[in-house]
Amino acid sequence: MSSPILPVEGPVHAAGLPSTISEATPANEDAVVFIAALAAGTSVPPQAAHGGPPAEVLQQVRAAGALAKRLHESGYQLRFLATECGDRTVIELQDAGGSAVRILTATEAVELAVSGSTD
Repeated sequence: MSSPILPVEGPVHAAGLPSTISEATPANEDAVVFIAALAAGTSVPPQAAHGGPPAEVLQQVRAAGALAKRLHESGYQLRFLATECGDRTVIELQDAGGSAVRILTATEAVELAVSGSTD
């Protein structure tokens, strides 16, 4: 089963191609440290978080990643789809092959996030 969330590989150009940081500046160094720590799942050093996401957002990202890992290990994944008119989001529970198991309500998705159980 593949995840629609790709691992963090580093800064990218607007065209989506990986870039290299040719000039070492404090901002670039902070970004490199931040990306490496986030990709490794470790705490982000305070100096790297300067101007970045608040600590509680990073904590929520780690929690979401842990839930996605638990789901993946259980043979499931979540897919978030916008409706055609774009006014709401549908949350679909999929099996390892990407087939829809069922549509979750927002309440069920929150319960899943809290309990980690797909039952």
